[in-house]
Amino acid sequence: MRNLLVALLTVTSSAALAQTTEPQPGTADATPPATETPAATEAPAEPPIDERMTTTEGKVSSLEEQNVETKNDLSALKKLKISGYVQGRYQYQEPLDDTGAGGFSRFTVRRGRLKTTYTTDWAQVMLQLDAGSEAGVTLRDAEATLYFPGTKQAMGFTLGQMKWPFGYEAVQSSSDREVPERSRVVRAFLPDERDRGAKLFGKFYKNMLNVNVGVFDGNGLFNQNSVGLDNDKEKDIIGRAGFDLKWLSGGISGWYGHSLGRKPTDTYRVAYDRNRVALDAQMYLDVLPFGATAIKGEYINGTTYSKSSGSTKVEQLGVPASGWYGLLVQNVGLSDAVAVRYDYFDPESGRANLATPEGKPGPNNSIGTLDVALLHYFSENLKATLAYELPMTAAPGTAEDPHDNLLTLQLQARY
Repeated sequence: MRNLLVALLTVTSSAALAQTTEPQPGTADATPPATETPAATEAPAEPPIDERMTTTEGKVSSLEEQNVETKNDLSALKKLKISGYVQGRYQYQEPLDDTGAGGFSRFTVRRGRLKTTYTTDWAQVMLQLDAGSEAGVTLRDAEATLYFPGTKQAMGFTLGQMKWPFGYEAVQSSSDREVPERSRVVRAFLPDERDRGAKLFGKFYKNMLNVNVGVFDGNGLFNQNSVGLDNDKEKDIIGRAGFDLKWLSGGISGWYGHSLGRKPTDTYRVAYDRNRVALDAQMYLDVLPFGATAIKGEYINGTTYSKSSGSTKVEQLGVPASGWYGLLVQNVGLSDAVAVRYDYFDPESGRANLATPEGKPGPNNSIGTLDVALLHYFSENLKATLAYELPMTAAPGTAEDPHDNLLTLQLQARY
C-alpha cells in the first residue's frame, strides 16, 4: 500500500510539471518566435526520479507517524471515563405536632458527584467526589484495582475506599434508585455505604454467579478519630455471593466483626459484636402492555447499628435489630414510572413498643414507612421525581404517631 501511494504521488507530480511546460492553447500566434533563447530563460531541469521518490517517501512516513500518534491519543481517551450527576431538591415536612414545632421547607443540593474512571486490561483507578454535602467537597470513592491476568477483568483485587459489598440497595447507585433515599433499615445498618479496606471479587459461569468478599475497618466514614482514620484496631469481614439470570437476580450477604466502644455502664471500652446477615432479590418482568415491571426486596438482621442523634450518628452497641423493604416499580411507556416502597425497621428486636410519660412513642419503637414516587424521564440525562414519604411509628396506648410526612421534589441531571 505504501509503495502504491509513493508511485501515485510521483506520477502526479511528474504530470503537473509536464503540464506547466506545455504552451497554452491560443497563445502561439501572439508570441513572436524567439531568435535567440538566453540561458537564463531555460526551464529548470526536472529532478531525477530517485530524488522525487525519496521526497515522496518522506512525506508518506510523516503522515504515518501522525496517524500512529492520533491512534495512541484516541486509545488513551477511550480508557478514561468521566461521569457525574447533580440532584437538586425541594423538601417540605409538616410540623411534628399541633404546636407547630419542627418541620421545614427548604431547597437543597442532595448530591453533586464527579466520577473519573481509567481502565486498562489489567488495572483500574476510580475516584469519586461529592460537592453536594454540607461538609463541602468530600471524598466518596478512591479505588485501586488489579485485574488478575487471563480473567478478562472478571476477577481482581481492590484496595482503597469503596462501598461495602453487602446487600443490594446500599451498593446501588443513588442516580439509579427510584425513591430519593435508601430505606430506613439500610440507612441504619450501612449509614455511609462506604468504608476503607480491601476486597476480592470474581464473576463465574458466564457472569451468572458473582462473589465479593473483603476486610474493612468496619466503622464507615462517620465513626473516625480527629484525623479521619479508623478509631480502633478491630477489622470486619464483609461479603456477598449473588446470582444474575437477567430477569431474576439476588444474593446472600454476611458481616462478621466487632465495634470497640463503651456504654455508660462500662468501665473500659468493650468489643461489642457487629454481625449481620442479609437476603436480597430482584425480579424484572415484561408482561403488561404499557411497560415493564420490577419487584425488589431485601431483609437484614444483625447487631449494632447506627442511629441519628441530631446531626450526628451514634452506634447502638450490641443492640439486636432487623428490618426489610419491598419495592414495586411500574413503567408507563418509555418516559414515566410509578414506584411504591414499604420498609419496616425494628431498632430493638424482641422488645415491646413503648410510650413515654409525655404520650409520645418510645425512642426505639418500630417504624414502617410508605414511599410513593412518580418519575418522569425527559431524556437519558434528565429525570424528575416527586415523592411522598409517610413514616408510621408504632404508638401504643395513648401515644400518637408524630406528624413527620415528607414531600420531595427532585431534579437529577447526569452526564
